[in-house]
Amino acid sequence: MVKLSDVLDKKGRGLKEANLEPGRDAPPAGPGSAPAPPPAAQPHSSRPAAAEEIGPAPLADETPLSQEEASRLISRYHPDSPQAKRIDMLRSQLLYPFHGEPPRTILITSAAPKEGRSLLTANLAISFARGLQQYVMVMDCHLTEPSQHRLLKVPRTPGLTDFLLWDAAVADIIHWTDVDRLSVIPAGSPSNRSAEILATDKMAGLIKELRSRYKDRYIILDSPPVQAFDDPAVLARMVEAIVVVVLGGVTDRELVLRSIRQLPEEKILGLVLNDMKAAVMDAPALGSLLGEGD
Repeated sequence: MVKLSDVLDKKGRGLKEANLEPGRDAPPAGPGSAPAPPPAAQPHSSRPAAAEEIGPAPLADETPLSQEEASRLISRYHPDSPQAKRIDMLRSQLLYPFHGEPPRTILITSAAPKEGRSLLTANLAISFARGLQQYVMVMDCHLTEPSQHRLLKVPRTPGLTDFLLWDAAVADIIHWTDVDRLSVIPAGSPSNRSAEILATDKMAGLIKELRSRYKDRYIILDSPPVQAFDDPAVLARMVEAIVVVVLGGVTDRELVLRSIRQLPEEKILGLVLNDMKAAVMDAPALGSLLGEGD
């Protein structure tokens, strides 16, 4: 993890702004999505009821991680590798900050899509769980394109949306992984209202409740990119610390600056640089590992 000033002085090749439109990287509704019902039979309303109002939509079957994808979980399958040691170094920097107490609620975000945010989150959580006597929980807040349930091998539902929209019990949305001391709150049933439902007192109350109820637990939130979604700015108000993932040599300096300005800068602990040739990428097709950057 490096200082903001050190990174922002280095310009990278720019990303195409057209690729950063809100919702651009969100997948289209699948065949399992529940269609909206006909207009409600009420004399003074013609508004159709949204799918969220009638219960969660069914999920299409998801393929398990391929061997290539699983190999990128370096903290799990290659814990002695140089790449995994860099993850451990990041963990140590979060646990032993220069000032104040270590944060127990940490938001992982990025300026743009495909910078390695989700895989870094999973690897960091595994590093926490294996290196400490304390517990760690991952909360998947990328509701339109979640990945933590696949990376950490837990069911997608019930999850966060099921709690926020349909009153699922907190105990029911916490799934234990096969890694000791590591649990996950997956994204849950599909919803197209991510910023709307995350910006609620119920979401803020959930994070506060988890932090107070599980005093021995670190909570790591995987959020969407800042320049593609409003969600990170909403979630930033609810956490103690923020880590921004940047693809070194690719993400434009001005894009990083704009992203940081949308977040409370006093909460930003620093940037994590991923290397272009060997970055921990979100895109399954790239199948690469954590690179030479910090």
